[in-house]
Parts: sequence; C-alpha cells; structure tokens
Amino acid sequence: MADFKLGRIKFKWRGDWATSTAYVIDDIVKYGGNTYVVVSNHTSQSSSAAFYTDLTAGKYELHTEGLFFKGDWAATTHYKLNDLVKYGAFQYRTTTQHTSGTDFAPSNFQVYGEGFQFEDSYDSATTYQDGDIVTYGGYSYVFVANTPASGQTPTNGATWNVLTTGFKASGTYNHGTAYRTGQTIQYGGNNYVCVANHTNQYPANTNGTTNTSYWNLNIEGFNYRAAYNSATTYNIGDVVRLTATTYIAIQDRITNVSPDSDAAKWQVVAQGDSGAVLNTRGDLIKQGAAAAERLAIGVSGSVLTSNGTDPLWSDPVGKNVLYVSNSGLDSNPGTEYQPYKTITTALAAATSGDIVDFSSITGGTGGTPGTYNVTQSSTTGSGTGAQVRIVTDGSSTPSVKVINGGSGHAAGDTITFAGANIGGASNVTIAVISAVIGDVVYVKNGVYRETLPLRIPAGVTVQGETLRGTEIRPTTSTGTQIKTVSIQTNTSGATDATYNYVHANATSGTGQASSAVFNVTVSSGAVSAVTVYHGGTGFAVSDTVTIPAASIGNGGNLILTITALENNDATNMWLMGNNTNLVQMTMKGLTGTPVAGGTSKAAVVSLDPSGSITTASPYVQNCSSINAGATGIQIDGNLHSAGNKSILANDFTQINSDGRGVHALAGGRGEMVSIFTYYCDKSFYAESGGFIRGLNCSSGYGEKGAEATGSLASETAVTAAVRGKLLKYDSTQFLGGATESDVSDMLGTQGQGTATIAGAGGASARVFRTNISTDVFHIENISGSFVNGETLTITKENSTTFQVKAAASAAETGLTGALIPVDGSALTAANAIKVGSNIVFAGNSNYYRVSAVTETNTSYGGTGIATVRLTSNITSGDAVADNAVVTITQKYSNIRLTGHDFLDIGTGGFADTNYPGSSSQVADQSDEVSELLGGRVYFTSTDQSGDFRVGDLFRIEQATGVATLNADAFDLSGLNELQLGSIGAELGATINEFSTDVTLGNDSNTAVPTERAVKRHLTRDNMGVGHFVPPTGTTAERPSGGNLFTGGIRYNSTLVTWEGYNGTQWTGLGGGNPWSTQTSSFSVTSNDRILVNTSGGVITATLPASPQTGDQVSFVDLNGTFDTNNLTIARNGNNIMGSAADLVVSTENAGIQLVYTGATNGWKLVQNF
Repeated sequence: MADFKLGRIKFKWRGDWATSTAYVIDDIVKYGGNTYVVVSNHTSQSSSAAFYTDLTAGKYELHTEGLFFKGDWAATTHYKLNDLVKYGAFQYRTTTQHTSGTDFAPSNFQVYGEGFQFEDSYDSATTYQDGDIVTYGGYSYVFVANTPASGQTPTNGATWNVLTTGFKASGTYNHGTAYRTGQTIQYGGNNYVCVANHTNQYPANTNGTTNTSYWNLNIEGFNYRAAYNSATTYNIGDVVRLTATTYIAIQDRITNVSPDSDAAKWQVVAQGDSGAVLNTRGDLIKQGAAAAERLAIGVSGSVLTSNGTDPLWSDPVGKNVLYVSNSGLDSNPGTEYQPYKTITTALAAATSGDIVDFSSITGGTGGTPGTYNVTQSSTTGSGTGAQVRIVTDGSSTPSVKVINGGSGHAAGDTITFAGANIGGASNVTIAVISAVIGDVVYVKNGVYRETLPLRIPAGVTVQGETLRGTEIRPTTSTGTQIKTVSIQTNTSGATDATYNYVHANATSGTGQASSAVFNVTVSSGAVSAVTVYHGGTGFAVSDTVTIPAASIGNGGNLILTITALENNDATNMWLMGNNTNLVQMTMKGLTGTPVAGGTSKAAVVSLDPSGSITTASPYVQNCSSINAGATGIQIDGNLHSAGNKSILANDFTQINSDGRGVHALAGGRGEMVSIFTYYCDKSFYAESGGFIRGLNCSSGYGEKGAEATGSLASETAVTAAVRGKLLKYDSTQFLGGATESDVSDMLGTQGQGTATIAGAGGASARVFRTNISTDVFHIENISGSFVNGETLTITKENSTTFQVKAAASAAETGLTGALIPVDGSALTAANAIKVGSNIVFAGNSNYYRVSAVTETNTSYGGTGIATVRLTSNITSGDAVADNAVVTITQKYSNIRLTGHDFLDIGTGGFADTNYPGSSSQVADQSDEVSELLGGRVYFTSTDQSGDFRVGDLFRIEQATGVATLNADAFDLSGLNELQLGSIGAELGATINEFSTDVTLGNDSNTAVPTERAVKRHLTRDNMGVGHFVPPTGTTAERPSGGNLFTGGIRYNSTLVTWEGYNGTQWTGLGGGNPWSTQTSSFSVTSNDRILVNTSGGVITATLPASPQTGDQVSFVDLNGTFDTNNLTIARNGNNIMGSAADLVVSTENAGIQLVYTGATNGWKLVQNF
C-alpha cells in the first residue's frame, strides 16, 4: 500500500485572515467575500486595512471571488472588496476598500440591488435616501435623489416622485390648520379634498361655490344642526329646523339670517305644518284659549304642574338644595329626581351666596326671539356662575328664571347677561334682592360609605332625612388626610425655632392646601423635623404641599411630599367652618387610631383648619355618634389663628366607648345643649384653655365625667413677686400694759405700713400690714432672724412703742394662709389681677384661686402692690418664700355644666360596664369631676344615687335626706340677714351680723359672735363689771357620768357655795372641799373642812397617809365641847409641827387649819381661832 504525507498536499485552509500571523506558500485565507492563496512566505500586517498592501506587493493571489453581507451601512467601519451593505432601500457592493466616514460615499460602492423602504409620514427632520417612501397628505412619495437629504418637501419633484394618490380623512374643517394634498374634510354638509398645500383657505366661497384653487368638492351632503340659533354661524350644507320647516344653507358663513327671511342663503328642504309652534328641544304643545301653543321646556329640576287652567312649569323644588341618594349617580345634577350618589360630590358642588330672588329686569329687547340658557357676563359684586333662562319675543321685557344661582352673590348686586348670548338682543340686567347663606345638601335615608374627611363649605348645611335612617360611614380604604410627609425642598438660613400650627398655602394636587397644619423645627437654618398636626383633606400620595417661608423663619419655602394617608376609619369625618350646619343623621365606623394629629383620636365633628369662624359658629343638631375610641366633637383652637374657634351642638348623642364626647382645647369653645354621652373615657374634656358650656347634658358610664386641665399656652401671664414674710406673736403675752388694740392702730394703711419691729436678739424689719385674726405681722426689709419667744419691740407709725412676745415656735415663716401680699411692675396697671384668676407660687406646685384683690396701689415705691385673697389657705408645709415668683393666669380650661346628670361614672367602657348586666368596675363619684393644673369645672348635677351637688359647695343626698354645706367656702357678702328657720315650736332668730365684739356688749339677738370673740370674751377679762352666773343646783343635782368633766364649776344651793370638780371629787372654790359634819371618829381627806361635834364623846380625826405639799385641812368645834371631850388629830405617819406626835385640841370653841409642808415639818398650824 502506498504512503500519503498530508503535509505535501498543495493547499492548506487557514480560515479568516488574521493580523500579525505567519503565513506560508499555499495557505488559503478568507478576507471579506473572497479567498486568497499565499504565494510568498510572510507575517501579515498589524491592521486589517493593510491586507491590501501585502496583496499589492504580490504576497497573495485571488483564489475565489465571493460576497459578504455586512448589514446596514455604518460610519467609521472598514469595508473590504465585495462587502455588501444596505443603505436606504438599495443594496451596495464595495468596489474600493475603505473605512467609512460620517456620510455614505457612493463612489466606493456599486448598486447591487434596488428596492423601496417605507418610512411612514414625512418628517422634515429626517434624512431620506433613494427609495425611501413616505406619506404626505393623502399621497405617498418615493425619494429619487442620489444624494441623501432632509427638509425636502415631497411636493418637490426634484427629489420626490408621486408613488400613489389617495385620501386622508382629517375630520371637520378647522380654520387655521395647515392642510396637505389628498386630505379630506367635512365642511358644512359637504366633503372636500385638498388639492394644494395651504393654511386658512375655506373650502367654499361665501356665495356657496367651491374654492377650487385649494379644494375639490368630493361629496355633497347635509349636516343637520337642529333648531336654528341666530348666534350660530352656518356653513354651506348645514340643515336647520325653524318651527316645523327644515332649511339647508346654500351659501357659506351665514350668521343671524333667519332661514325664512332670505331665500338666497337658505333653501327649504321640507315644508312643515304652518301651525306648528315647537322650536326648541323639549318644547311641549298645549291647547291655548284659541289655538295650540308652545310650552317651553322648564328649567332643570322644575316640575310640570297646573294652575287650574293651563299646564305650567313650577320653579325647581329647593333650587338651592342638592340631593344625595344611594340610588343616585355622581354624574347627575343633584336635583330631587336626579340625585348625587355621594355626599363628597354634593359638597364639591355646594356653594353659598346663590341668587334666590331678584327684581328690576331691564334690556332683552331686539334680536331673535327664543329661549336662551345664559351664564352671567359681569356683576357689580363678587359673585360668579349665575345662570338663568331668558325667554324673549324681540320687543318686550323678557321673562327670566334662575337655573343656577351661582355663588358669592349678595343683596344689591346687579348681574348682567350679554345680549350676544340672547339671540342678539340687548343686555339683560337683574338686581339681586336676596341670596342664600348657603346650599343645603339633603341626604336621603340610606348608608353612605364616604372617603373622609368631608369638608362642609362655608354657609352650607348637610341634613339627613331621619336621625336613624341616614347613616354615614368611612369606606374601607385610606382617606385623603395626611399621615406622613417627607422633605422635598428644605429651607436655608431660616431662624432657628420651633414653629407650631403653621398652615400650608399651596399644593400640587387638588387638596385644600390650607387645611394641612404642621409643627416645624428649624435647626442651623434648615428644617430638622416636621410633624403633621392636622392632615387636612383632599390629598393624595405624592402630592406636594408648600409651607411659606414667612411662617417658618424666612429661609425659603418648605416643600413636603405626602408619603402616606391615614386609614379612612382613623380620619376625621366632618370638617366644619363658618356658618355651617350638620343635622339629623348617625355617624358610625370611625374606630381607627390616627398616626398623626394633635389629639391621637379621630373626630366625628371638628373645626375646618382652612377657615375661621367670623359670623356664625358651626352647628350640629339632632345627630348620633357611635364610634368606639373616637371623639364626638373636637374643638381645637390651635387650628385657627383668629375668629371664634367654636362649635355649637344640641341633641348630639355620643356613644363613643373609650373615646371622648366633647373635647375643647387651646382656646376652643363649645356651647352644648342636651349632649348625652355614654361609655366615654372622658365625656366632657377641656384642656390648655378650652371652654365647654353645657346645659341639660349627661355623662353616662365611662371613666371620667368632666375633666378640665391646664391653661391657654399662648396667654401672657401676669407675673409678680411674693412680698415679705410672716412674724407670729403671742397674743397672750403683751408686755407693759400693751393690748391687741396696739396692734390694731399701729399702721395707718394696711399694705403700706411703715412701722418697725425689733427683736431682743437683734433682728429688725418693717411691718407693712397686720392680721389680728391670725396674730401675725407682715414684715419686709428684714435684717437678721427673729427668735422664737423673744421680746418684740414695735415702733408704731406715730413713734410710740409697745412690746409683745414672739410666738414660742415657728415665729418667722414664709407666707401661709389666705392673704398674700404681692408686688411687681405688672401691678402698676389698674386691675392687673382679676378676681377668679389662677395663681401659682414658685416652689409650690398647687394652683390657687383669687377670691379678692385688696390693698392695691399702682405706684407704691416705684412698683405696684396688692394683697390677694385665696379661696383656700396655703398650709405651713407649702409656705411661700419672700420674693418668690407669682404667676397669675385667667384663661384656664373651664367646663360649666348646668343641670347635668352623672350616671355610674367610673364603670368604664361598653365592655367594662356590661350593661344591662353588672359592671366589672365600681362607680366612683370622685371620677365625676376632675380639676387638674388649674382647670375648673363648675357644675350643678344629680347622679344615680340622687345626690344633688352644686360643685363641692353644697350637696343634698336625696336618698338619705342629708344636706351638706361647705362652710369653708361659705360667703355671706351682700347678705343683709339670714334666718335658719324654726326648730319644733321655737321661732328661729334672724341673723344680720357675725360679730367680732369680744365684750358682747350689744346683748343682741341678731348677732352671732365669732369663735375668736367668744374665746376672748371668756379669757381676756372682757365680761365687763357685772357678774357671772354659773349653773346652779342642789347637791343632789350634781352632774354625773358622761355629763361630769374635770374642771367643771357650779353653785351648790344646798351648801350655799361655789364648787368645782377636780376629776375625783367636788371641792369648794373658797379653799377646800365643802364643809361637812362629823360626830364620831373619821378619816380626813386632803382639803376637807369639818364641823366636829364632840358632845357625845372624844373623837379622833386621822390625817391622810400620803398628802401633797400644799394640802389643807380645817376643823371647827361645832358645839364648844372640845374642853370636855377632846379632838385628837392622828398624824397617820407624818409629823405635825415637826414632831412625830398626834395633836390634841382641848380648847372650847377652837377652830384650827393645818397645811402640809413636806416630810420634815409635816403638817403646820396655819390658823388657830
């Protein structure tokens, strides 16, 4: 078998030619569309284009010629011989190798294949190549120039040829539009085709002939335009109806030429009944007195009725009432028979200032008779949108009926309707007699699920058909109230501060911009924090809102992007503004908790942040709120910078378990009548200066009845300082003949005294006022410290002096009690401190109330002074220091409830109360009223136990019949007399004075002494020069048991002597026990006084075994028998006259008295008669 060596075969295939590659003879390579054989050993060039250098040098020979398709021609591309490219509609073969530039170079190519490429409608900015096809007008064109070009209109025969002719339908002719060849249009009743490019050339001449320079008549036809209108311009071929006859326009651009008046312009198409009277859509035929007559269509909402002779259209029922029904459509006009579907749509259409009555119709003569619905063209006021129906006959004053009263009109405005819109008649004017305060949105019975909040425009009333039949609920989605925002455009260079309650003034969406309220913090000139205080209404996610620079420190506007909206069930339901009303419906489903906002609760009714209350407060009547966790009425004064900031309501039941009934804050005010609340966490709640006045209201169940807390934050408080200290004296220790009268007359004017006081220890001060009832001096300019119990020397204003001892303890203290002197520059204004104000002292957290302001001087020593009387005493534990700051405010939170009913307050929410079962919580009367941080609740009330209360001052427990009067707050100022009635058959005394007379000198039946007067009458030698008669009775009538007290005194009529009870026995007040008689031996008790009868024999008297020093005993010989029958006094273990021996008395008619002197001397003889 023969051997073959493959290396010796002639040709070797090497594939595509590559740069910088070693090739040897007989290698075959492919380059472009051709293959080449290597005829000289070499290394290929380093670039593709250099291949042809080696080819020219004889290193290659063409082996096989072919083609290589490279797709669409491209710039900066190297093309090889026989490369095929597509450019425009043609294909080209490369005849000269080259790298392409930015433009196609035909000299380097040869046409390989011709074709077409459709490029759609002609565009002057596009560069076209040979074979490109475009449409232009109704024709199509092919580009035939060798050089590509742009901006060459297809009608240019040098670069384009017509490929096909045709039509392009272009709708109704529009004067001013540029038309192109082949475009067809509808004009009047005819169809025309454009034959030359142009602009502003009508298809027909005014005489009806075709404008053949630019148009050809394509199709002749009719264009029905309904009833003839003199204000309309008609074109050739237009067909109109006049009465019962139809006419066609045979000329062009006809205006205000009646078809029955000019046969040159109009031609009859169909002759109608000569007796026809209908000429307007909706006209009716009625039988008149002699012939058929036209009854023009009534205005929207009117009803066909009768006056008993003829049919006629009534005025619309409640033309300013917009109706809403579950069966309605939001595309309806909102009339009674075509109601809206949603309250949201009705509120968007509701306005105020609608015209309801007018007079003085002028103008309206001339022109084409007819019925015209016309909108106002001008007014002397500010109202807009008034629309009327005007019926003219060409000669007399027309009739005018209001179709739409517009908005913003007022009595006295003159409204003008342009004659051009009334068939060419003269202008019509009317004078407004009255305009409504606002539209009424009347909501038919049904359940309405609305996107919240619902904003009631100023002056508008929303009224349900029935209380329980009309129910409003939130939809199950998000509302349009802002929850969160982000900063899109920040401020720069703004003044650092926190700016609260600032309103937006612009939005990119359709929301009510000014209804969005924010708290903004600026740090280092830029906004560092934004919180949503009130999310407003009408917003969508991604909307922006703008807060003006002037509101936040003038560093440029702040633009915020809305990032989220509150859930609809956590959104405020009704936003009410000036002069708005909400009547007769039930609100449910507001059970969510809002993320943003100032109160953490959704409100059923609240103030509209975008307005202010200038003429009349929002008013809610005969409604119910059944919304767990929500607030029924929320009145937030922070939302309005001016106006009344108030809401009125009556018969608005609040069943808001764990929510709130009425909440007023930040100066918001509520006037409530018959508001019944149930299960609320707080039924009536006023904070930060809010005010609620309630009449015949009730609080049922829940946690708290009425709570008032805090004061208005924006109030400018009156500030002063505590003046001086107290120095208490001992009123029982006046020295050197001084008496309390010296205290009484030491100062000329209380509060302005200049007396001085010096303590024995060296302290000194000025006394500027005194208070005898509490035994204190008010002192200032104090030097040193006064010592308890020391002698005080007082120099009166008249320079005389007296002395008294300081109190034994706590003599010098801060101010206590109810009378507090104050001073300060603020008191230089008259009446700076108002009675009823709150007053707070630095260092004392309690709030006190001012009941009186006395001793005022607006220019005392360069400042103002006053003494305020508090309704409660400052205790020693809360004593206020000299110069302590005093803050006085008047705008405290206040709830005033008259005829209020509290029912089981403290039993909790709906679940806790478990009505009608037993509650898991116990009712607590202390939860009925809460006053915190100076807030106040004034009330008269009855609760479930029948307890009637007038605040904390007076109570009648009807269940027990007990009546309680708080004497601490009992004030008889202005009361001339008081009769407490009769007890049994005794007549009660009439009292006209509470007397402080310590002498009781008037001996009056009409004065009652004070406690102090009684005490000082009995203890200060004030009984006068008469005598004192104690209780008188026999020995047998002495008190005993619970009626016997140590220290008691009486006159014993049996013994004819005064006697007193020493805790053990009765003793005589003259030096011992009452005298007694003894006829036999006996034991002696200390202080006995004995009449001894020894006529029957000797007697021994045994002295006490344990006498006390000072004890006395007395013995008298009753019958003068001691000389015959001695009296022996047995010493009983104690000495007598220093001797340990008994004493024998043997002197007839003797009388002796012994006193015990102690263990050494024992009993000593005092008297011996």
